[in-house]
Amino acid sequence: MRAVTVTAIVVALFAAQSAFGQEPPAVPAAPAAPAAPAAPALALAPAPAPAPAPPAAPRAAQAPRPGSRPAAPAPAPAPAPPPATAAPPAPAVAIDPTPGQLVNVQIDVSLVTEGGAEGTTRKTMTLTLADRQEGSVRSIERTIGAQGTLNVDARPVVQPNGKVLTRIGLEFQSGNEVPFVQVRAQPLLESGKALRISRAVSPKGDRSVTVEVTATILK
Repeated sequence: MRAVTVTAIVVALFAAQSAFGQEPPAVPAAPAAPAAPAAPALALAPAPAPAPAPPAAPRAAQAPRPGSRPAAPAPAPAPAPPPATAAPPAPAVAIDPTPGQLVNVQIDVSLVTEGGAEGTTRKTMTLTLADRQEGSVRSIERTIGAQGTLNVDARPVVQPNGKVLTRIGLEFQSGNEVPFVQVRAQPLLESGKALRISRAVSPKGDRSVTVEVTATILK
């Protein structure tokens, strides 16, 4: 019985080895197909900007609670001050750019009084000035019951033709019979020649005052 069992096991092992030896060889696998190229990634479009939010609706004013004190109204803004106006420009001062000549001018102002009990009198005042310069003389005499005044201002301007354009300002008063004389003139004078520039007559009497001016260029 044991021999039969051993024989059966041997026969089974032999049959298994025969079946294993007769198994067909494995067929080599076919080469794998190349992988398809990956599709390019699609460019993503930029996300649309968000739409602006609608303006918030104004809040309705809340009604005051019963028994509560209403709030005081806000003060009105102060009005803006008016714009400051620019100050007007200062008037331009005229300045003579032409230099004066290097000469002096002698100016003689003569007052000739005529008529009345005193007869004819002659008084002369002299100023010596450089070309285009100003000068003045003040003379005051006080006596009992009368007062005499003689004021003279002058400015000579020598012209290219040799004449002298002279500005004269004069005030003269002597006693009660002689009229008060005031002269403002600018005559064109020839050097060394006298020129009568005014003649004033007393409104009460027959006295008269004549003003003569002489400009002499000193070389």
